[in-house]
Amino acid sequence: MYIKLLRHGESKANTGEVHASQMGDAYIELTDKGESQAVRAGEKLSSGYLEDSLIYCSPYKRTRQTLQGVLKGAVVEDLGLKIYEDPRLREMEFGYNEEDAPLDIRSKHGWFYFRHPGGESAADCYDRVSTFLESMMRQLERRPSEKVLIVTHGLIIRSFVMRFLHMSVEEYESLKNPGNCDIITLGKVEDLAHPQFISGKWGVEGLAVREKRIS
Repeated sequence: MYIKLLRHGESKANTGEVHASQMGDAYIELTDKGESQAVRAGEKLSSGYLEDSLIYCSPYKRTRQTLQGVLKGAVVEDLGLKIYEDPRLREMEFGYNEEDAPLDIRSKHGWFYFRHPGGESAADCYDRVSTFLESMMRQLERRPSEKVLIVTHGLIIRSFVMRFLHMSVEEYESLKNPGNCDIITLGKVEDLAHPQFISGKWGVEGLAVREKRIS
């Protein structure tokens, strides 16, 4: 079985054109570049992967737009694919402050544990991703498939990989956020060309990892 995790394309928040406090994070759209990135991701995934796949998507506008671009690029719009939207795949909630918390405060509490005022921590996201994973595995029992596609957000991808591979907090914090429309693949170790983290028979590839500091 393969699980492919796709971050949304470039959004207008990524470019600084809008801020979530102005219009609500769920309604931020892709840029023209982001739409093109989604189509190219679909071409890369191909109809061969998407056909008979179990497909999940965050309900946010930029992830919906990304999935539509993927289907267009893979030329599978008319195959009647069953797509499940799940709110647990939404972006981390950063609260309603217009300014980000200072880096020294985040570092003091730990990037995984720091909770944004009125929002969430990465640990909170890990918890809801864990319940999503349990639901996904039950769905795979009801509807067996060897292929899964999840279109979501960068931090949620890292949380999913952490949960799936039983990674430590330190390993989680070694991961960079995936780039827009990066494809991260979870699969059996023998089926991956360059597994980066391994847990039992499972591994992951496609992640961006921070360089280790030399003391």
